[in-house]
Amino acid sequence: MAMPPALLIAGHHLRRLIRNPGLVLLLLAIPFTLAVIEYAAFGRTVAAGKLPAARILVLDQDQTVVSRLVPQLFAGGDLKASFEVVSAADIETARRQFARNQAAALVVVPEGLQDAVLAGRPAAIQLAKNPLQTYAPEMAQGVLEIGVLLGNGLYAQAQKPITRIRETTASGRTPTADEIADIARGLYEAGRRLRNLDMINRITVAVKRPGRPASSSAWSAPATFFAYVFPGLAIFALLFISQSLAARLLRDRMRGLQRRLAITPASRWQILAGGVLYLIAALLLALVVLAVLGVLIFGIQLRNPAGLLLVAVGFAVFAASLQLLIMSLAKTDRSASFVGTVIILVISLVGGTVMPAESFPAWLQRIAFTLPNGAAQQGLVDMLVHQRTLAGVGGRILTTWLWGLVVLAGALMLEWRRLRV
Repeated sequence: MAMPPALLIAGHHLRRLIRNPGLVLLLLAIPFTLAVIEYAAFGRTVAAGKLPAARILVLDQDQTVVSRLVPQLFAGGDLKASFEVVSAADIETARRQFARNQAAALVVVPEGLQDAVLAGRPAAIQLAKNPLQTYAPEMAQGVLEIGVLLGNGLYAQAQKPITRIRETTASGRTPTADEIADIARGLYEAGRRLRNLDMINRITVAVKRPGRPASSSAWSAPATFFAYVFPGLAIFALLFISQSLAARLLRDRMRGLQRRLAITPASRWQILAGGVLYLIAALLLALVVLAVLGVLIFGIQLRNPAGLLLVAVGFAVFAASLQLLIMSLAKTDRSASFVGTVIILVISLVGGTVMPAESFPAWLQRIAFTLPNGAAQQGLVDMLVHQRTLAGVGGRILTTWLWGLVVLAGALMLEWRRLRV
């Protein structure tokens, strides 16, 4: 039984692609390279859902009991994992570390801080924030302000025993046992009145990812990290792969191959179907390669295979149709390449392919998730990371397929008219 002409045409294009895969293989390497770079840049702490520790420099010019309490604001309790406290030798050393972006903030404890506290005089701890960073310096400022606020509260409660200490020190005499006991009792009472502030250290935030099971595997956190970032990178690469595949069809058209096909028994619809099937089949093959390598290299677990397949086919239809539409309108391969690149970059930025749409403002998220790449990427993340069911990602799948079918209809209409001329 003879093979349908559309399949013969598609098979011909695929065999040529296999013989000369060059650029497609290079584009396939892009998502893996970028994923490794992102993981190396943000480290295992990000993969585990944590931010890297912010480095805080402390320049203690007082070297007293009170001044040594300042670094403990950042190094005590649960904050220990969020900050790395390093002693600074002098201002110039801190300035050099700021210039190399090796520190988030500098805390300067001025000389005479303890004397000022005991004397009841105003005292100021200085904070210098690194202008090269954004979030970490603000975190340091918040922690320092809360610490100073609590310190002022404790000072207010312990003002009477502190005054007794100051008076005894100023008199130059040795305090009696009763006086020492009275001062100690006053400090104890001040601490007791502030005992409820200890509840601050007992407040924790439990982070739970919907549907994510607990795992003790050392590789589970990196696998989750890659499952989160890899779909967007794969879609980004797939858009450029579709452009490369369509460019082959455009060059064939410019060399007269389509005119030669038009005089064969194959109908115009069969010629068009052959080109579309070639693009979709090649893109799905690229997706299969990406998925297999993602599992083998990054340990990504392919959950919900039916949903993954529906998203993959729907996005392949869209990407192939988009390039076919551009090819139908283009006069030359150069103009098609320029227009295609601009469109890919725009939808990648707005759709969250370059930066995950989950970090966008709410209004921009709505726009991103109505675009085919945004819907497909979020659908993949929902299944791979959040373990959503097929029904849970139904809206993402529907959006992807609607875009694919609408763009495909427009591309086929334009190609039909062009072949008829």
